Amino acid sequence: MSLPVLLADSRALPVTPLIVFLAGPHAETIARIWPAPHEDFLMLPSARRHAAAILALRDGYTAQRVQWLASRARDSELAVELFGSHPPGGVMKALGRMGEALWTEAAYAQFFGLFRDEAARQLIRHMADIQSAVLSVVAALPALLRRPSIVAALGPDMEAARCLVATWNMALHIRGEGASADIARQFARAKDATALFEMALSAIQPPAFGETTAVPTLPAPFSPVRRMEHLQAVALEMRNCLRDYAPALASGRMALWIWQGGGGPVAVALWRDTGGWRLAEALGQDNADLPDEVLHEILPVLRQAGIRAGEPWHLLRSQLTDQVHKAQDLQGATRPAASTRQRLYLGYLWD
Repeated sequence: MSLPVLLADSRALPVTPLIVFLAGPHAETIARIWPAPHEDFLMLPSARRHAAAILALRDGYTAQRVQWLASRARDSELAVELFGSHPPGGVMKALGRMGEALWTEAAYAQFFGLFRDEAARQLIRHMADIQSAVLSVVAALPALLRRPSIVAALGPDMEAARCLVATWNMALHIRGEGASADIARQFARAKDATALFEMALSAIQPPAFGETTAVPTLPAPFSPVRRMEHLQAVALEMRNCLRDYAPALASGRMALWIWQGGGGPVAVALWRDTGGWRLAEALGQDNADLPDEVLHEILPVLRQAGIRAGEPWHLLRSQLTDQVHKAQDLQGATRPAASTRQRLYLGYLWD
């Protein structure tokens, strides 16, 4: 909390239950600016109450200055105080749609970051009411997915947003960066969450069947392990369980490389799933987990070679299916009773 003139006085001031409810973490500060019964604060429009809370979080404002700005300054003057000499349009209108209760400092900071971005600002202007949880979802989305229909389908569900972001990354890995605009337009046509995640399921499906990606080539200091005797020697040197990988390596589903750069030697195991080659494991000697700085050195090299990092393709597909079912449940959709075949789990050939 700023307001150094007020906070220098450590005496506790009475705070009414209504201010505690409306101001939350800012209740004590608001009570120091507008002492109980706080009627001048409560009579302010909600936009100006939010503006007062934001200014109270900043250094250099006395109680009298915050009071004057919140109650007497024109909207344009308040916008300048909040955003600087060239504020974006619609600041006070946006604050007026944030609800009656004040937000946390982190939520206000997130709003400011988004409202300074032209595309995000246009999206926020479409919102009938602005919720901090929904803005968190907007902040998590790539710029091309920040569209009204997509945000409306996701709502404040951050888990669903993360799932869609993972889908976006997987789809671009499979179809190429050039497909980004088409995928975004397709997602934007979704009328609800069910349709959105059904489209997401289609987006991560490789367009051609039966195509396999060749084992990628990695530059030094990566060294490939391609023969059994080499695998055994490396396993002895690193004192780990690399020999257990032999069947998967022989099948062609796995590729093993040894990183000899900083922090090495590191065993880097790649796994080929439906989405292509993925970093499946990276371990040091004695199966030790790697420090983050070593991983951060390795990952750019892998990505440059077309190797992705993150969840397996089948796990993402399962998460998307769960999102479809969750959306259907929220919409009150009824699922048909399981058939005998479903109850017997017939058809689960690969699980």
